[in-house]
Amino acid sequence: MFSRKKIQFNLSFLYKSFYKLNPTKLLSSFDRIKTLFFCILFSLLIDDSSASKLSNIRCPIEPSELAVEKFSTTYKDELIFFCCQECVDIFENTPELFIKSIEDVRPIDSSASRKSIAQKSKDFVWNFFFHLPGISIIIICGLFFFILKIKALKHNPVIRNWKTIVISLLLFDICYSNYKISRDEKLEHLEDEIHSTTFLEYGSPLIPAISKQPASLKKVYYRGNDERNPALFNGGNYRTAEFIIDLCNKSNEPINYDSLVDYKNVYLRVQILKSPNTSEHFWEHDKMQNIYATSSSKKFHWKKDKVIDAVYLNKTEEDKWSFMYPLEKFSIGESSKVIKGIIYLCEKRVSTSNEVVGGRFHYAFQFDLKLFSNQFDKTSDLWMGPLYRKRSLRIWEIPEQEWLSNEQIPINTQKKKVKDPILIGIDK
Repeated sequence: MFSRKKIQFNLSFLYKSFYKLNPTKLLSSFDRIKTLFFCILFSLLIDDSSASKLSNIRCPIEPSELAVEKFSTTYKDELIFFCCQECVDIFENTPELFIKSIEDVRPIDSSASRKSIAQKSKDFVWNFFFHLPGISIIIICGLFFFILKIKALKHNPVIRNWKTIVISLLLFDICYSNYKISRDEKLEHLEDEIHSTTFLEYGSPLIPAISKQPASLKKVYYRGNDERNPALFNGGNYRTAEFIIDLCNKSNEPINYDSLVDYKNVYLRVQILKSPNTSEHFWEHDKMQNIYATSSSKKFHWKKDKVIDAVYLNKTEEDKWSFMYPLEKFSIGESSKVIKGIIYLCEKRVSTSNEVVGGRFHYAFQFDLKLFSNQFDKTSDLWMGPLYRKRSLRIWEIPEQEWLSNEQIPINTQKKKVKDPILIGIDK
């Protein structure tokens, strides 16, 4: 406890300090700073309240689509927004199936909108000061030594050298901040090297483009070549691979709309076929061994982020590979089930020292399956989309239907193999 004499001494000390600093000017400056601070704070509070107009920013039925004010319904006294009237109707028929989906599409800062003005003000001040290098050390140490500056501790050598301690801690904080900045820059460089524009174009988590085809439990996609040159067959517009995506059970038996389904025994099956007369370089055994499927869309697979669900390709025939990914963990609901989620096809990337530095995302397989009475509803759908393109491949240079399309891309009939690495796009 502080004594009355001690409090009086501290008040006297503060008064003298303010007197020496010309309190009139100081208070005048302080008033201006205070006015500016509250103006900024007020504007932030207004912006915050306007930004949280919608309880969910994405549609719980179609998470790749933004929710709009026009389409909404009430569930348990809470207003839920959707992207279209069809999604509203689906939700109203079986709302219990989409409870988890609603939570997934809420804004991350939705809890902040429910805070009081006092709490928001406190958070703002804290975040404003403590993100600056060294400021936290100065404030915390200043308060600490001010409180501990009592007679009993005046002769303590640690307390007497408090300035040295503060300076040391400040230097440590600055060094640590510089280290953190350097580390973040390295991660940014690594992200750019591995992913190019993937996360810029498809967001985080990664969501592929929505399907433009009718709902189906089996689809075929054709992958085109990403090089263009008159020396190549058809100027470079030819097929390099074929993807067949569907559902099956553990015994590799296909699942259709009329199949009796156990949700614990549903797999996404993807078959990849090498197209004729394409470069063998991209299909070498070592390269195909580095291809895996996962539900994780984190940026640094294997290096920073663990991948515990990796499913690798199996070579089933000559020029044919496949994988089966279990979908049980994506199921939502009790008697009726919704199975929805995204699976990514990635490639392990290695450094010059043969160290795995991350996983490059190439494709995404999305599914939205509704299981009623052990059968999939006719609206159940699955599709795929690309997530990566080379820096040399500009969007306007190669149309979508020549890159990855459900429409057939011409097969390369030129049997004479092109060996020029630049023409076929081999990255040494």
